[in-house]
Amino acid sequence: MNVLVIGGSGFVGHAIVRTLLQDGHDVSLLNRGNRPVPQTRQLSADRNNAQAFKSALENMQFDAVIDTNCYLPEPAQLVVETLGGRVGRVLMVSSASVYADTAADIPTENAPIGGAAVWGEYGRDKSASESVYRDAAHRFDDFVAIRPPYVFGPNNNLDRERWFWRRMLHGRPVLVPGSGLAGLQFLHEDDLGDAVAFLLRNHDASHGTAVNVADPGIVHSADLGGLLARVAGVEDTSLLVGDAAGSLPARSWFPFRDANCAVNTARLVEMRGWKPKHSLEERFRQTYSQLETDLRGSVDDWTEVEETLLGRIGYS
Repeated sequence: MNVLVIGGSGFVGHAIVRTLLQDGHDVSLLNRGNRPVPQTRQLSADRNNAQAFKSALENMQFDAVIDTNCYLPEPAQLVVETLGGRVGRVLMVSSASVYADTAADIPTENAPIGGAAVWGEYGRDKSASESVYRDAAHRFDDFVAIRPPYVFGPNNNLDRERWFWRRMLHGRPVLVPGSGLAGLQFLHEDDLGDAVAFLLRNHDASHGTAVNVADPGIVHSADLGGLLARVAGVEDTSLLVGDAAGSLPARSWFPFRDANCAVNTARLVEMRGWKPKHSLEERFRQTYSQLETDLRGSVDDWTEVEETLLGRIGYS
């Protein structure tokens, strides 16, 4: 299949490209060209520059487009205007953050979207970008928004799982906001790539224009430290902060918000038969194994805010 990947050199995009290449697809990348990816055709343009974007794709046709880095509705509209009628399928990497405040704690794909308040502009803009593609679906054979929660893996550019492991390896407490009941759900980067390839191979229009993609397991924030400690073979140093943080937002001192981020995966896992290739614990174990050398040589980045919170909860 002749596939155009918009993005493709970042964390999520590169993971998808690796899987597409393994599956034997002919892959072209449309990005700024700063980090070429071997075995792909490079098309260089800034997607925010309409003229450059259209020039790079002039007269080109693709079986599918995978948009890995659409964060605003305007770039989505540019893809529609440029490639509408010249592309069979469009898959957009969206986010679980698109679900509205009125959605259930573990929403299905049919739940209302618009972005919950906790996710701010990110969720609203991702939702609006989906809507642009969905409203223009008649110009393609198919559109699917892929909605993962937290994506992780050794190439993660966000300081999440590393944050936990650094504190544990330096003998520091892992301070967990609130009562630790936030439900967190994860997806390994390679499983995201595998799910995208699966959706390319297994088109089924009856399953709608959105698919939740995640490991089905949900980990409460109070238990995440224990899971990560177990795979690293170190002591779990997690401590609940309770209400000691006051008005200080969890995200200002903890890698995750004190809010649920989980989705119902039945449409993909039960109805279509896709599942992650390894358990969540095994995927974290693989990730730690690849990062261990760097983590053991890392700097202790314990902060004054964490020290203050530790004092507030009376820990000594």
